[in-house]
Amino acid sequence: MILEPPDLLALRLAETRHYLFDHPDLRNAGFTIQAYRARLDRLASAGILRSFHLTLVVPPLAGGNWAWAALLGRAEAPYDTAHQLTSRLPFITEILFNACFPANIGPNLALLFFSRDLENETRFIQNLAGLRELEVFKIREYSYPVSLPLSGEEKAFIRFLIRNPDADAQTISTHFGQNENWVRAKLDRLLWTEENHFGIFRIQPAIDWSKAENFGHFHFLLETGHRPEEIARLTAENGFQLVMSGRPLGGRYLTLEADVWGMPELINRIDLLERLNGVRVVAIVYNQEVLINTTWVEKLLGT
Repeated sequence: MILEPPDLLALRLAETRHYLFDHPDLRNAGFTIQAYRARLDRLASAGILRSFHLTLVVPPLAGGNWAWAALLGRAEAPYDTAHQLTSRLPFITEILFNACFPANIGPNLALLFFSRDLENETRFIQNLAGLRELEVFKIREYSYPVSLPLSGEEKAFIRFLIRNPDADAQTISTHFGQNENWVRAKLDRLLWTEENHFGIFRIQPAIDWSKAENFGHFHFLLETGHRPEEIARLTAENGFQLVMSGRPLGGRYLTLEADVWGMPELINRIDLLERLNGVRVVAIVYNQEVLINTTWVEKLLGT
């Protein structure tokens, strides 16, 4: 599929939050809810947007102290390793598969997960065979004094969305015999957003970026003596952003990320970075696929 800029914009919006109604974010991007969903349908028919999945935001639901953490590593068999990890770690939410050039530098596997015992889970990950250049680090900490009580109606609402994550507002309201204001009220309370940190679910897209013929999201691994903020300043106007807030990968490689439209732009971006004094591009990492892990969701939601 030849990706168009509005396609990418719709995917980025879908990654950020779930939209069932017209919203300022959509209007600012030039979409009505109908035009936004039409873009998603186009992406689904091309196989780039594989599916939507409801996942739970564990900390506000369960209460207590939690970490949101990331795992980066190079796996000999990435899909097998991901399966092992999802079988043993209870709250993995996202799995990202990458292609690295050259193949022996950079993480070809990344996972995001919630943890109540990051120290012990890190030890388990470190002992897993076939996973090298491993890093496990905390992205964010959460502390919720109490768990969020859910009514039977709210659980039924979430359970319906688990089974029908791409349902539109009319389908949901018809199923429950309610009007769309009822649906909106449920979302306002239960959907996690940057404005609602007490929400307890998200609906996220599984994406196969390899189906896009003219687009890729790349990480650029740099060897440099420059400080991260200096590299950010030098490259910001060219659309680069620091990864992990400038935390060096493996304690060695400063990482920038950028959306890239086609091979000529990729070559130009590498050349631009190489022209910076004291910077060498050691490797690039291409995000091929994003999967959403929901194997644990219904069990945690309960009856």
